[in-house]
Amino acid sequence: MVKASKRSRPESAEAEPSEVVEPENKRSRAARRQAQPEVQQDVVEVQAPGRDRREVMADVARRRAAHFANYAAEEDETAPMSGKEARTLGPWSSARQLVEARSAAVAARQEKILDASRVSPGKAAVSWKPSRDVKLGSRLPTRVRPLFELCADVLVEYIEDVESLLGLPDSIKNRLSAAVCQQRKLSNEVVHLFSEGQPAEVVLTNCAALEPDAMALFLRDVATPRLERLELTFCGRGLTDSAADALAAAGPLVQLRELTLRGAYRLNDASLCKILRNMPNLQVLRLPQNSLLTEDSIKQLPSLVPLLRELDLSECRGVSGSALQAILTGALPALECVLLTGIPEVSNSLLAEMGLGLPLRHISVAKCTAIGDEGLRGLAAASPQLLTLRADQCTKITDDGVVALAESCKELQVLSLHGCSKVSDEAVAAVALHGSLHSLIVNSIPGIGLSTIKALATATRDRLEELDISWCRNVPLEALGMLADNCVALKKLHIWGCSQITEDFLYGHSNDALQILGGKLDTTGPDTAKAVLTAEQ
Repeated sequence: MVKASKRSRPESAEAEPSEVVEPENKRSRAARRQAQPEVQQDVVEVQAPGRDRREVMADVARRRAAHFANYAAEEDETAPMSGKEARTLGPWSSARQLVEARSAAVAARQEKILDASRVSPGKAAVSWKPSRDVKLGSRLPTRVRPLFELCADVLVEYIEDVESLLGLPDSIKNRLSAAVCQQRKLSNEVVHLFSEGQPAEVVLTNCAALEPDAMALFLRDVATPRLERLELTFCGRGLTDSAADALAAAGPLVQLRELTLRGAYRLNDASLCKILRNMPNLQVLRLPQNSLLTEDSIKQLPSLVPLLRELDLSECRGVSGSALQAILTGALPALECVLLTGIPEVSNSLLAEMGLGLPLRHISVAKCTAIGDEGLRGLAAASPQLLTLRADQCTKITDDGVVALAESCKELQVLSLHGCSKVSDEAVAAVALHGSLHSLIVNSIPGIGLSTIKALATATRDRLEELDISWCRNVPLEALGMLADNCVALKKLHIWGCSQITEDFLYGHSNDALQILGGKLDTTGPDTAKAVLTAEQ
């Protein structure tokens, strides 16, 4: 027996259902069955004694299927008349209506974006027309793979069956190791292939699968007096205290100039100091993403490696501001490159003091949220020789800091301001007008527009190699076409999220060597969809 709901619907709702529509989750079952007599009949048949329940349910299913198979719109009292009434439909009808509404909203949003990105001819002051027939479509890659790459593919595929690489030059071994690591085939059994013959350079870009015993044995084999470069990436699993002891026990590595230990999350201060004591002539030290390192080891760097020219402490969040202050204000007089990405202790005062105490040429303070115009002005005034600055997601930077950079650092070659939303088009154009930029990253800066593109097209036409304007939707299409045609050295252009891009630019520019990343998808291929210009060369 079916019990009615304790809360009955208001009389006004029963009298005028078109004015008051209750949500589906509040409509009582009794009211729904009262509006649908056939449902009541089904309930009575199911509850009738003496009949098999399965047979009754089968009859009900056949009767309802016949009803829905002969659907008539004029007989449907629940046809959707508004967004609220869509909730009374079945799941398929409701989903279809929601999809149609979403498609209409997307179309309206795209039209709004295009309207905002359109610039009148008088304001744009850029006249550009496609110099290539747009109907030809995307440029197909014409590069024929060298025989070396084909042979390397075979070696990588069967690397577990290779017995030895003895006799191959270090440069070829490094290329093979990069391919093996990319395919994640560097195992405990394979790694010994790259330690044979006392190599001078060892580069392993993915050591995540190496266990501590295999890492210790590998380091013992490569730590010879001939070693000049050692680079281990994602080595946290295998680089334990025992592996560090194996590297330190090899004796003084006087020829070693470059050491990279990325992601060594088990490397502590004592082990690091033990390793560096045997590397007196080290010039490049990269220790990004090493979470156990603290000021105990960082403050000893001037005495352990006094000839250091490059230091990478990115994402080492255990390093204190006092430790950075101690080593970056003159204790390492030869230091030219400092990478401090993601260290919150980096402040404006520290950045200015670094410029005064060091001959800085390359610096990264990306994701250092405390950095603002004050620090940028101090750095620009103290380091006019600066070549590279990466200040991604430093949201406190405004036009004042960028203009100071443009006035002092006139030889700047690489500038990355990803996510610095307070920077304007004119400030970036002031930097570009010096004509020295090789790479410019202004991703997600809404103010970037015509001024920056015109400055790049006129001042850096022979130098600009890479440009990232992703999500910069105020850049006119004609200006991009002019940039692609004028900048003959441009090799990479990132346009992710630029909804104003059309086929006139994608297929109509004259730079055949340009690789455009972030283009639309081409589904005309015989197999699967592929990015139109991602592989364009």
